Amino acid sequence: MFRTLPPLVFALFLGAGVLGASSAGWGADGSPVDVVGLFKDRAVLRLPNGNEAMLRVGEEKGGVALLAADANQARVRYQGKTYRLNLSSRIRGGYKKVDQARVTVNADPLGQFYVRGAVNQRFVNFLVDTGASVVAISSQVADGLGIDYRTGQKGTVQTAQGVVDSYFVRLDQVTVGAINVSNVDAAIIEGAYPTDILLGMSFLRNVQMQENDGVLMLTRKF
Repeated sequence: MFRTLPPLVFALFLGAGVLGASSAGWGADGSPVDVVGLFKDRAVLRLPNGNEAMLRVGEEKGGVALLAADANQARVRYQGKTYRLNLSSRIRGGYKKVDQARVTVNADPLGQFYVRGAVNQRFVNFLVDTGASVVAISSQVADGLGIDYRTGQKGTVQTAQGVVDSYFVRLDQVTVGAINVSNVDAAIIEGAYPTDILLGMSFLRNVQMQENDGVLMLTRKF
């Protein structure tokens, strides 16, 4: 069981489409950094410790700094060395294709699973919540992400705080590590709750979930 915030109960369920993601493998030279997602000025990297992280140009995590990125290539620095990497090959050597995109998430002290990702290529923090039928975002957060939710279908949701006005929209893309899903249904809830974006079933139905000893593995379905 995943321990999450009190689940939201939604009055409306919508379908969602999916979009596959490409992922690179380890190079023959044993280079410690792998690229599993590329965007303009940002990249999803598999770090030397095996964790995945989405970095903006200029950010650093796990000793890896992202120097430049576009849709074709990323330039990173690790332990004083600079590497130019892309999705299908490394600086030297061949590449091995990964059959399925996977993301591992460690539980926090309360047993909750928080993960870094993106909504419409804007960085956010998610809380995995199997009790939410769709991705749930507060209107405060949605405003910051530039989501034009007031053009969506208006309705209400039942939350721990009572019945709250909401708007049902479809997000262009939701990204978690190497997993991308397009046309993801979401509820934008008026106010400041939920404080974290709830990664609900409109995204999670596209992945297999396996939890073992406080580690949650999300594997993209094909």
